[in-house]
Amino acid sequence: MSSLKSMLHKFMDEYASELSAARATEDFKRPFGRLVRQDIVTYLQEKLDSSVYYVKGSVGAGRWTDVPWVAVFDKRITKSAQKGIYIVYLLNKDSKTLFLTLNQGATDVSQQGKDGKLSFTGIASADNSKTTSALEERAKQIRDSLANSGTAMSGTINSGSKAYDAGCIYYKEYHLDSIPEDEVLISDLLQFVELYREYYEVFVCNNPDSSKEDKKGGEKEVPVSTKEAIKQVKEYIESRGFSYKDKLIENFFLSLKSKPFVILAGTSGTGKTRLVKLFAEAIGAEYKLVSVRPDWSDGSDLFGHFDLNGKFIDGPVCECFKAAYEKPNKPVFLCLDEMNLARVEYYLSDFLSVIESREKLADGKVTTTPIAQYEKGIPDNLYIVGTVNMDETTFPFSKKVLDRANTIEFSYVDLIPEFDAPVSTPEKLQLPNSFLRTEYLVLSRDCVAEQEYVREICTELQTINEILVKANAHVGYRVRDEIVFYMLNNKVEGELLTHNEAFDNEIMQKILPRAQGSSASIRDMLCELFKVCATDQNQKTGDTESEKMRKVLSDASVNCRYRKSAEKLELMMRRFEEDGFTSYWL
Repeated sequence: MSSLKSMLHKFMDEYASELSAARATEDFKRPFGRLVRQDIVTYLQEKLDSSVYYVKGSVGAGRWTDVPWVAVFDKRITKSAQKGIYIVYLLNKDSKTLFLTLNQGATDVSQQGKDGKLSFTGIASADNSKTTSALEERAKQIRDSLANSGTAMSGTINSGSKAYDAGCIYYKEYHLDSIPEDEVLISDLLQFVELYREYYEVFVCNNPDSSKEDKKGGEKEVPVSTKEAIKQVKEYIESRGFSYKDKLIENFFLSLKSKPFVILAGTSGTGKTRLVKLFAEAIGAEYKLVSVRPDWSDGSDLFGHFDLNGKFIDGPVCECFKAAYEKPNKPVFLCLDEMNLARVEYYLSDFLSVIESREKLADGKVTTTPIAQYEKGIPDNLYIVGTVNMDETTFPFSKKVLDRANTIEFSYVDLIPEFDAPVSTPEKLQLPNSFLRTEYLVLSRDCVAEQEYVREICTELQTINEILVKANAHVGYRVRDEIVFYMLNNKVEGELLTHNEAFDNEIMQKILPRAQGSSASIRDMLCELFKVCATDQNQKTGDTESEKMRKVLSDASVNCRYRKSAEKLELMMRRFEEDGFTSYWL
């Protein structure tokens, strides 16, 4: 990897000419963008604790910007350059000056009011002196509360952006002809990380208002890193006498983070419904259980309907919608128990369609088109989790349903009880909706900073899809995007799972549930997928393909990239050989 000094020199020296060329040719996918979005980001991320800090670079969304940046976000505070406090490198392309700053997001801007509190005023721009003044005032308040013992400067910068300039709290500047060596550059960055940490402790952890109830959210927020939060969630669940397979909680979190619709499938009595309830309790979310009835045939049974007099009769989901609207910063869980007792695509069709209309607003919140009588659409703090038992009394899932959800299997459990659970119940967290709300909705727009990693994921997925297409089980753009979002959320949240563990989950949850049938093409597909997940089973001897697969799985010398998926494929192949038909659902 190149030195940081050399990368910054190239960034400062060549960005202006690259920008001019990009705009002249309308070629905004120039290789130079990788330097900012990938190379510098990767270098800095390796110097920081990924469980707390997230690094992102941008040369603009769609069209390149006049002021490119590379930011360091404390995930407990913000993961968006539009709001909160963060560290950011800002380039003035004309003067070829790079500013390292502790700065403020300019969308969610606050102004000092008569009551001494800060209130929202809007977006800081060249034409909005009111919000610019608010940024400058807040910068002064923060400086007055921090102990800057280093060489960081305060005052006016000239980045080329009025909002960034006004929002600057502290800064250092570098000139093209005098960029220091990497040791100094990293030392400067760590000094700003220390200022950032102090801001977190003074303004977030020790904020007197943090112990008070939020008027909108109804609960105080307790900032915590994602890894620490998951650890505490596990401890809470264990204290209630329940234990789940290793990494299941991480998988459940990432699935919810990727899309607020998850299906828990498997054997009756394996703790599916209990998981939803305990997870919701552990993070301080509201929870409602709705038992699905076999006679549900349309959305009115769930969302409500108008009577002959034009009066709307609330359905069982109305309480969740109302709670979510009233407290937009608090997660709300709706558990649809035994959701496939009726045909899901019938009674949940409105939701399945509207959930695809999600759009991100400037403040990071997510909105949808209207649903039923709710003009506001689906609240972005509402999370729907369905539990299902796959047997002769229930309906199978259509691809319309499977494409829109992560399906987590609960078929196998450890029946040996644990007697060393914590005696006392840990304190519940009170986490804001940002803990679960995704940052990714549009792959081409929201994932630009991680485009190299996205290409890596999509290349692997393309290999799998070429196998699936032979059996007419291939996936489309929706499944691709949701797999990418799951993988990115895992990476951004500090790698809760290894890359292979995460991708293994997504094969199990987004790919294999689609596979079923009795044709020779299905059999061949299972064999080819097994080669991708483990290795070529033909290197082993055996009378049947499933026997060869079992020998591969039992061979300790074989490195199975995606073991859970390989084991599932072996079971599906065995069923195909025994019954002449197979499916994901056992």
